[in-house]
Amino acid sequence: MSSVKSNVLLTHEDRALLLKVSSLLEEITETLEILEDEEAMKSIREAEEDMKAGRVRSYRKFLKELKESGEILEAS
Repeated sequence: MSSVKSNVLLTHEDRALLLKVSSLLEEITETLEILEDEEAMKSIREAEEDMKAGRVRSYRKFLKELKESGEILEAS
């Protein structure tokens, strides 16, 4: 005999697993969409080259530059 009630279609564990699988499938779909986007892939390759060549700056320095140029306002 089965210990699971016949009126229960999915257990809590089943639902949790389905949510994980759904999330994983969404991530895979998004990854495939990026891989198919030639412009996005070109930008990613260029960014990787910039990092290897040392053409990067810290986030704080970047924010400082934006504030100094007036492109963003300082929080009050």
